[in-house]
Amino acid sequence: NMREVFSSSWIVWLDESMSIWFTKWTCPGWVFCPRKPHPFGNEYHSSCCGTSGIMFAIEMVEGKDHPKEVPTDPTNEKGNTVGLLLRMCSSIYNSGRVVILDSGFCVLQGLIELRKVGVYASAVIKKRRYWPKYCPGKAMDQRMASKDIGDTDCIEGKLDETNYCLYMMKEPDFVMKMMATYGALNPFPDEKDSTRYYMKDGNKVTKTFKFTEPYSNYYRFRHAVDDHNNLRHQVPSI
Repeated sequence: NMREVFSSSWIVWLDESMSIWFTKWTCPGWVFCPRKPHPFGNEYHSSCCGTSGIMFAIEMVEGKDHPKEVPTDPTNEKGNTVGLLLRMCSSIYNSGRVVILDSGFCVLQGLIELRKVGVYASAVIKKRRYWPKYCPGKAMDQRMASKDIGDTDCIEGKLDETNYCLYMMKEPDFVMKMMATYGALNPFPDEKDSTRYYMKDGNKVTKTFKFTEPYSNYYRFRHAVDDHNNLRHQVPSI
């Protein structure tokens, strides 16, 4: 019903949620997810409107409870994560909206497939065991080694005849990397200053700079699903 009647704003945040339930014997699809503040219950992939905070699409992580008789979803043809992104964004196809993704969804093929159906996207790049496919993380670190804190750079590429960018921003202790099918190296006109404090040659240094477009959107809207979860997990819940 939400997919049919709700129209989100120009930006959407996609993340994971937990629906609390403590006894696995009375909860189909029950999972234990130790990295979550509430680790027991059902895990959902959730889409929230970035400006209103309204959750308008969910898909439960079924795990081993998924019946083998159910046929494979055709959207999974290019991978489970690609299929998940396409299903979660099905109600905003061909709308030109922007979807911000956490590092758990950093599959470049997924962003490319979204771009083909008229949805822009960005995702944080993080190294698990290996760097994600098509993301030369070590070379990106070397490229930014001599840059100042807050400096950004970009590598452009093309996959399936679709353009994408790999963004890099120098932080005091690391290089924050993002893959995106939109954005620029310019900050928004009303972008506020961001500040970093770090030690250099034994002295405390303060660096002020402005986030460029993809980083600004990430930090501005990354709390949408978490805020929704916090309200839902309150006692009593609203």
